[in-house]
Amino acid sequence: MTCGVAREAELWRVLAKVRGLRVRRKLHALADARRQERRAAAVVQAEVAALARHGEERARVLVFCRHEQRAGGRWYATLRAHDAMTPVLRQRLNDALQAHELARQQAGEALRAWQIEGARHDDAKARGRAALARVASEGREHD
Repeated sequence: MTCGVAREAELWRVLAKVRGLRVRRKLHALADARRQERRAAAVVQAEVAALARHGEERARVLVFCRHEQRAGGRWYATLRAHDAMTPVLRQRLNDALQAHELARQQAGEALRAWQIEGARHDDAKARGRAALARVASEGREHD
């Protein structure tokens, strides 16, 4: 009987080692996902800033449209060209927001996967310790 219990203890030791490797792999994946989320958040901030700058520039062009009587027509053409960029900037912001949401979801999934693998690793270690305790207790019984 001791041979079977010893074999079980060895199995759990190896399984705990394998699961430890999986935990490290999941942790690396989590770190990558979080980095990706931070990059996506930075892109969102950059797009928000670009849209804000665009609005500020529009306000400056409007001032010139109102105050430059002789060149007003050219300033209005500049304003129309400037306004034509607004949908492009809004679409870029929308795309960045969607990419950030996807990255956030992936980071959440990576966190859950790491937590699950950590629990499995802890379980394997506990079962291995229990099997070693059974081996030790059976060894004392045979003495």
